[in-house]
Amino acid sequence: MPKPAERLLPAQVHLPSGAVVRLSDAAARAQAQAVLGAARGRGGDEPAPIGRCARDVEVLAGPSVLADARGAPLDPLGLPLPDAHVLRALLASAGVVPEEPGAYTCENCGAPFEVAPSGLLEIGPFTDGELDDPELDRPFDFGASHPIPALRVGRAVCRSVRLVERTVDEAMPLLRWSGEGALRVTPSLVAAMGIAALGRERRASVIADALAGAPDDAWAAIVDLYHEARYPARLFAVHRCEACGARNDLDVPLERELARAPLRALDEAPQDTPGEPGATAGQGSAFPDLDAFEARVRAAAERIYEARGVRNIDLFIDAGVPACDDGGEPLLGCYTPGTPADELGIARPPEIRIFYRTFRTEAREDPGFDVDAEIAETIDHEVVHHLHHLAGSDPLDDEEREQIERENLRRIGHAEAVRRARRGALSDIGGFLRATWPAWLIAAVGTALAWCAGGR
Repeated sequence: MPKPAERLLPAQVHLPSGAVVRLSDAAARAQAQAVLGAARGRGGDEPAPIGRCARDVEVLAGPSVLADARGAPLDPLGLPLPDAHVLRALLASAGVVPEEPGAYTCENCGAPFEVAPSGLLEIGPFTDGELDDPELDRPFDFGASHPIPALRVGRAVCRSVRLVERTVDEAMPLLRWSGEGALRVTPSLVAAMGIAALGRERRASVIADALAGAPDDAWAAIVDLYHEARYPARLFAVHRCEACGARNDLDVPLERELARAPLRALDEAPQDTPGEPGATAGQGSAFPDLDAFEARVRAAAERIYEARGVRNIDLFIDAGVPACDDGGEPLLGCYTPGTPADELGIARPPEIRIFYRTFRTEAREDPGFDVDAEIAETIDHEVVHHLHHLAGSDPLDDEEREQIERENLRRIGHAEAVRRARRGALSDIGGFLRATWPAWLIAAVGTALAWCAGGR
């Protein structure tokens, strides 16, 4: 895969806390070379086992790298973790610190791909100060106890966790962890994670013992909450699968202090977790097989066709790779209008297609997913598309496209969208001129000759 064009570090950045800071691209690159060179010197040919997060903090702490809005030097150790992780993402996005491509598989079709996600990060909202989206920029609720799967804490069973804010300095015991070997859950690590309470338990030593023996699902829920609290929701990249066009959202930066993996897996202990990764046996067995799913779809379609007064719409249950909308989201269903008879007299009726695998994926990811209700809603939605098509205008399709555009705008930012539109317009003009210059030249020569002839 070709590497994205190298970016410069933005000179000014708006951070989730509301602070505005300045960055020096030249100073950051010089400091990064020094930090990486020192690491190799300590560890021979390979860098010493220091956490990537701590390494990035060392880069930010270099002379003239980071300053406040007035230009005064700023110590990254005092930053809240979300601010620091935004700056880490910008270092990786600009190639100041290396980020090796990660190996992924498409969530829709399973095709493998490799990409360094930070190079795909949309930085416009951070540089333009557009951090006001009610979802993407919503602050984490540190005052609440957040539900997690049950785990034993001492003699009690706890089902909630409460986190507190942490600065870079307070989280440094965790940020220094290299990810190699076992993660030892100690009281200092609990403090660095900012876990203030498990249920009613507030003693760090007891919480550490509980986490060390926590079930995988409870540990995974705590790690997810940690990421939600420390990494702004904007820190993700979108990769469109070349095979099926699906949107795959990837963590930025790729290297994080806590991996989304079972705690015992980090200790290289054997796991007794039969079945498909990410799905419990109950989830897998609860979803209907293809034959049962098709029967439920056809029964629902019969009712809806009658209620809507339609007929002669083909219904196809597709068990292959789902199609995606223009935004890259796998579809639950789609509608294709019919075509009139061709030269051979063959006409194609309109079709509603229902994608089995998308329903199955949604059911696995959402325990509250109502299969029958979603089948009915999807079929009815596609029938409405059919009725609009017959009427000669489909406002529902227009609305869906506008929603995709709004979602894209939220991600890239309004100012950046305007800049891209201008660049696109200039590119179109340039392309037009490049393609038609011979005609313009001939016309100009002809005009000049005519003028000369007229002058004589």
